[in-house]
Amino acid sequence: MKRLSLILALLAVGSTAFAQTSIKVQVPNVVAVDEQFNISFVIEGDSAPSDFNWSPGDDFQLVWGPQKGTSTSITVVNGKRTRSSQHTYTYILIPRKAGTFTLPTARATVKGDEIQSPRTSVEVVSGGTSSGSASSGGGQSSGGSAQSSGGSSSKSSSSGEIARDDLFLRLSLSRTNVVVGEPITATLKLYQRVNIAGFEDAKFPTFNGFWSQEVLAPSTIDFKRESYNNMIYNTAVLRSWVLIPQQAGDIAIDPAELVCLVNVRAPSSGSGSIFDSFFQDDYRTIRKRVTSESYKVHVSKLPAGAPASFGGGVGSFTVKASLSKDSLRTHDAGSLIVTISGKGNVSLLEAPKISFPPDFEVYDPKVTDNTDKSTGRTTGSKTFEYPFIPRSHGTFTLGPVEYSYYDIDAGRYVTLRSEPVKLEVARGADTDASQGGQLVQGTMRRDVKSLGSDIRFIATKKPALSRQGSFFVFSGAFWGALA
Repeated sequence: MKRLSLILALLAVGSTAFAQTSIKVQVPNVVAVDEQFNISFVIEGDSAPSDFNWSPGDDFQLVWGPQKGTSTSITVVNGKRTRSSQHTYTYILIPRKAGTFTLPTARATVKGDEIQSPRTSVEVVSGGTSSGSASSGGGQSSGGSAQSSGGSSSKSSSSGEIARDDLFLRLSLSRTNVVVGEPITATLKLYQRVNIAGFEDAKFPTFNGFWSQEVLAPSTIDFKRESYNNMIYNTAVLRSWVLIPQQAGDIAIDPAELVCLVNVRAPSSGSGSIFDSFFQDDYRTIRKRVTSESYKVHVSKLPAGAPASFGGGVGSFTVKASLSKDSLRTHDAGSLIVTISGKGNVSLLEAPKISFPPDFEVYDPKVTDNTDKSTGRTTGSKTFEYPFIPRSHGTFTLGPVEYSYYDIDAGRYVTLRSEPVKLEVARGADTDASQGGQLVQGTMRRDVKSLGSDIRFIATKKPALSRQGSFFVFSGAFWGALA
């Protein structure tokens, strides 16, 4: 009983540790020097903090705060009532200078325990702000995204025309000088400082000369603040691909196109009346076609002198070999499993060449792709399963399996060798051989069947024929009965 009480106490302590309250920080990731922005500290839990302390430090000026707020929500699911509360402390700050600064941590006391917020960085740029205002609360915790807010602070929007720097597409490549088979990450982003109402007629590159895999294709476009050329934009990722060049030379990537529906302020009627803005529509929607720049990727050939075990791999890999069973009987099916894992063009790896003993019947390998789809199949593993049937008994050693790839960082070919595996084959029943057992070839072990029990070989000896009787029709008894 005492032991049970001790276990329950330990479980209670563990659950308390898991349910420990923490402080979340909500702040824009980038702001302008002359821009006011909000920073909020959120504490979730039923108990209100008894003490909260935070100072903006020397890099930011405190404009207003803290503003305290509390919200409570109650949900009932299947008769179970759940209550959750949030305690928020909000400050308004303005940067003192440009740069990247780390905000001081906040500390609070909840139920006698002191908790603190994580360290968060804010980038301050000297350029103008985007169409959304950071002080409107659109900023999220670091790493999050924010929806593009309405309104426009750019001059092009107020004049009814859209400047090139206020709305453009940008296709960024992780590298432009690679070798054949080396993966490239391509990301298409929309940068805007205007009020966008929608999109039309999107055209994406075809990537001729590359093996391409679409990694990200969001159904809804979410904007987040980002600095580019010392200016703040609302940016959104439209598409992301992984490209693997299949040929050497300078491969061109066609530009992407997109038609944006932009709300711009209508020009004034010229009457000068202060009541015009109340009785007429101040905004109109125009279509603006934006196009990304075209790129050229220089692809070099792989160096000469590739080993015979080269399987087309470019990157960094490891190899492992194992058996489905360590021991078999003759005429039983087994498999040699070879797994190649690592980072690179994993999806394009070819099956390694395996040398089996001469009295093994080997079938085509079964391939399983275990790569990570979120990375465009550039990390993970690929498994090759080789079914075989031993026709004689004894101890056999399979491997080591050799596999060569081109190491990008080292700039040379690397040959991997797995550990050899031993297989014990015991003498099996000879019924299959005596009955003329046959094998049906297949790529999986369940396709290997013995047909010796229902299919026989054609007899080749001269048959011994003997009379086994006569027909009644046309016999003497037949004619006598007929008469």
